[in-house]
Amino acid sequence: MGLRVVLVTGPRKSGKGAIIRAMIDLLWQHRPHYMRLARNNGDKKPPSKLGLQTPEDWGLASARWLMYDDDLIFERLPAALTQIHAADRYGSVVVEADSDPIVRNAYPFDHRVFVMPTPCDLYEIFRTPEQAAAAMHAVLKDTTAFASEVFGLIDQGRMLSEGDCNEKPDLSATQWRGFLYSPLGEELITRILLQPPYHGLAESDVVIINTGVGARSCSTAKCISKLDCLLRKISTLTQREVRRFACDLYAEPTPASRELLEVLAPMCQAGR
Repeated sequence: MGLRVVLVTGPRKSGKGAIIRAMIDLLWQHRPHYMRLARNNGDKKPPSKLGLQTPEDWGLASARWLMYDDDLIFERLPAALTQIHAADRYGSVVVEADSDPIVRNAYPFDHRVFVMPTPCDLYEIFRTPEQAAAAMHAVLKDTTAFASEVFGLIDQGRMLSEGDCNEKPDLSATQWRGFLYSPLGEELITRILLQPPYHGLAESDVVIINTGVGARSCSTAKCISKLDCLLRKISTLTQREVRRFACDLYAEPTPASRELLEVLAPMCQAGR
């Protein structure tokens, strides 16, 4: 497919739309197509009135909402992108979605950008020790339930009815230790440390702390320091660099914002 597809995801109210707007205003030379994903049973709904402005007024080639659930996302998202491809063979598409593991695994996106607000509390991003212990227990005692949360596997109940997924892995203590100290095990551990809305950090190319959203506190520096440590660990495990920036693209330019634009620029090109 000649399309270039960029996923911009992150927690609700993190300023994803503002980041996309800045990318359109400052970087895209050719109008991209915009797609907003939302769950059928969620509270995020398409606007009832689109107003007088057209996609062209927003610098877009087209704009659409795509409603989905766990069964439909793997059909509807590729179908919608195929439809765009038929009209614009070498176009680019920016897909906006709230944090949802099913979305992250529904399509082989070319680029992934994770947007988060300025952290105020450590446990906005990271699980509490009790939560982390419970998540680890889920890994050891029920791998299917954990995979459903982290990787977005479809309908746990249906999976269990179709096979013996409920059986506990027959591994010795030594084998468990070997697994947990393998690259896959270590990556699972890093996901255990994060609150579910932040699991997408592990798969992103760029992480943006949007300083235009949220408020700093005495814990902010500690949060960012711990996040940076985790991102370095993820980069080591995956052999893929994860870049982290903290800036507001609509404020006065800073070295961080200028470098961020340089990193985002290749994502804002036409398809190939």
